[in-house]
Amino acid sequence: MLVVKIWNYIRGYVVIRIEGLTLEKFINFAIARGIYLWDIVRIDYTTLEAKIGLSGYKELRHIVKKAGCKVKINTKIGYPFFMHRIKARKMLMFGFMIAIFMVMLTTSFVWDIEVIGAESIEKEEIVKKLETLGLSTGIFKYKLDISGIETNIMIEMEELAWVGIELRGTKAIVEIVEKVQPPEKIPLEIPCDIIASKNGLINKVIAKSGDAMIQKGDIVKAGQLLVTGTILREGQDARYVHALGEIYAKTYYEINDEMSIIKVNKIKTGKKFVKRTLKMGESQLTLSIGEVPFQNYVLETTHKRLPRWRNIIIPVEIILDEYFETYDQPEQLNVELVKSALVEKMTVELVKQIPEDAEILHQDIKYLEENNIIKAKLTIEVQEQIGVQKRINIF
Repeated sequence: MLVVKIWNYIRGYVVIRIEGLTLEKFINFAIARGIYLWDIVRIDYTTLEAKIGLSGYKELRHIVKKAGCKVKINTKIGYPFFMHRIKARKMLMFGFMIAIFMVMLTTSFVWDIEVIGAESIEKEEIVKKLETLGLSTGIFKYKLDISGIETNIMIEMEELAWVGIELRGTKAIVEIVEKVQPPEKIPLEIPCDIIASKNGLINKVIAKSGDAMIQKGDIVKAGQLLVTGTILREGQDARYVHALGEIYAKTYYEINDEMSIIKVNKIKTGKKFVKRTLKMGESQLTLSIGEVPFQNYVLETTHKRLPRWRNIIIPVEIILDEYFETYDQPEQLNVELVKSALVEKMTVELVKQIPEDAEILHQDIKYLEENNIIKAKLTIEVQEQIGVQKRINIF
């Protein structure tokens, strides 16, 4: 139980190794004298390892010679030993506390601003706008109103669809999503053509203004003229109009993916290696010695942080990396289930590329099984409006 572990840590205990030919007699003598041993592990025929409290260890001197065994301490664990080490190294601990204070001081300010996601907008423009709203290098980060800054920058910069600000150590990560600008709307008084936005097979042509250059059944390529705003009639001068119309075409979206029918399960053997790291701000200090002794393992990481103090996060934590030795256990999956999962995954990805107003006409999936791998090609046929306007340069 956790309470027992905490109590043992406060009292202090040692891990001892008992060597001898009469280990059972040693344990019986200890029980008879009321000495409590726990987590007893037999190393080999003549060796045991166990944990014992400090008072119990002092009592062992009465039974060691009687049992004919040798006892030595492997590890000292607990609060009494920790305090003893601190008393022996007062200047080291003083320096350590000063170092923590300096780390806390220097990591309480923003020293770098990184903008992610900017494409058409200059990053420098976003940084300058953030500075006017209170987020700048050298600012005390615990007084920042992150939510307010996110809201205000979206109000002042209409070209932004979303802004997220995250503080990581001394760096402010500003992630933005720009608004997708709709196609340019050309005023009705300005002459224009209608061209194809993508390749497709023409399915319907409705030319409301201008002359259609294609008809149902034609195959067109992106950029091809569909409806012209240049009106040419025999015996008349060229006339320019604002072309209007709806051009529907069959278009195709494809995606390829693959999935294995062999699933490899990681089975723990029971052995593990623990690595402890002290992190202070952006600096890290490894407290453990040695390399991971396993070639095949799974890693589980735990972060133990100091509690908040008056809404101030103390940037000191212990990172506990536990490496569990494993062996691979292959499992063959049902082929039909794999195909179903694969087509579902591919459909989700491909539908993201299809315009919301497009009509899905047909879906085709082809599979190929090769070396325990299911390869698939998904094709979705849709009908969509592919005409976009383009200004006519008369002069």
